[in-house]
Amino acid sequence: MVEEILYGRIVSNETAEQLQGIFIDGDTFFNFVQDIDGKYFMFTSEQDEVEIANTQYAYLLDIPLSPYTPPPAPPFPFQEGNS
Repeated sequence: MVEEILYGRIVSNETAEQLQGIFIDGDTFFNFVQDIDGKYFMFTSEQDEVEIANTQYAYLLDIPLSPYTPPPAPPFPFQEGNS
């Protein structure tokens, strides 16, 4: 199985906190995700980039893409009777 590498833009904690949940248009909003090291990433589709390019947030598109490593999944809860 080939593991796909996901790329996003790293933003500062301050930027992530300021923009989290802010709507770009009627349907699209910022939703930053932390990686394994606690860095905030912004992921965008081509459509998102078109929408962002015409806003005050266009500067975010100048941030270079970086590889994203997700944090490990939480352990599966042990339940009595499962082995």
